[in-house]
Amino acid sequence: MSFLDRHISSTRLIRTYNASTVLQTLYRYGSCSRSQLTKLTGMSPATITRIVAELIEQGIVLEGRVGKSTGGRRPVYVHIDYTKLYLVSIKLLRDDCSVALLDLRGQILSKNKMTPADFNPNPLIQDVILAVENLLRDCQINREHILGVGVAISGVVRSEVGLMVNSVNLGWKNVPIAELLGRDLDLPIYVENDANASALAEFWFGNAKDTANSMYIKTETGAGVGIIIGKTLVSGPRFMTGEIGHVPLVQNGRPCRCGQRGCLETYVYLDDVLARYREMTAKAVSRSAFIELIHNGHHSASEIVGETAQALAFACAHWGVLLDLDVITIGGFWGGLKKEIIDYCQKYYNEVLEKTGIPRQIKITNASFGDDTDLLGAAGLVIDRWFVPFPVLER
Repeated sequence: MSFLDRHISSTRLIRTYNASTVLQTLYRYGSCSRSQLTKLTGMSPATITRIVAELIEQGIVLEGRVGKSTGGRRPVYVHIDYTKLYLVSIKLLRDDCSVALLDLRGQILSKNKMTPADFNPNPLIQDVILAVENLLRDCQINREHILGVGVAISGVVRSEVGLMVNSVNLGWKNVPIAELLGRDLDLPIYVENDANASALAEFWFGNAKDTANSMYIKTETGAGVGIIIGKTLVSGPRFMTGEIGHVPLVQNGRPCRCGQRGCLETYVYLDDVLARYREMTAKAVSRSAFIELIHNGHHSASEIVGETAQALAFACAHWGVLLDLDVITIGGFWGGLKKEIIDYCQKYYNEVLEKTGIPRQIKITNASFGDDTDLLGAAGLVIDRWFVPFPVLER
């Protein structure tokens, strides 16, 4: 018997179209009166009254403050009870494995970093299961209050079935992550590529929260993008949307490990960049030392950063115009360089729009959450799946 069948009936209620729409509205606006919900959702007053009553009965929605009267009964505002619903996030990267417990606002309530001894699928999955169980026990969370478990992982993912098709980062192929985790955790499991998860983090909790069309460019350990169009994550029929690391971007650019020239990855993959600096100067530097060189205006470091800024500016302008985006977020190491990268990309994009006569504005920004972006994205994945309604049988 599945989680949705076995646990409290509120899980079934939440996934109905009307209840999901009401919860999405409350999630966006914080609190609303029943009359406001009627206007915002387009539902009838009778439907709103019935749905809100059912949500209150299940303890998911609470009544709060009383508003001013406009001649009739004083309106009572309702809001989601964030203490009743939680999310578990898992980040699986070779250099960073973590589990976290979050509320629906995206607040990390508890986070534990893992140090796996074995990165083969079965032992690592067992380590993750143990870490999640310990997290729930230590936080004293009732399992019935967990909406689901989100997993952000590097590689090509068939998200609808939770299958890792191929992860170069972990060396995995055709690993049924959702099945392996769900069997022992007995919770809904949702799996997504880390770039897509990062796009969801910005969409649900960050700089792209109030926009319909956005893109997250993941840098530093590679290059990939997550794309939100019409408030919906785009994955493509073969799950390859956003795999742009080895699509040539800079004409006659630097050679890439894939055999081509001008690929975005060769400009943003930090290990390659630091190796290039070492070739130019005969000096090896760490990540932090390279940042200091950049801020001090070191010639070789500045030259390398200039190349990366140009490549990212091309990427932002090409895909931003093509997709008619509202926000582009640059994550990872390069997103942390505001003047050298973010401001440069914004200026270049503005010039492109001005020269082409396109009456459009776009915001280019850095990531909202730093090292926690993947965990927030995994949480956003659960919210995204949970609040997208699908029809259920009448009770």
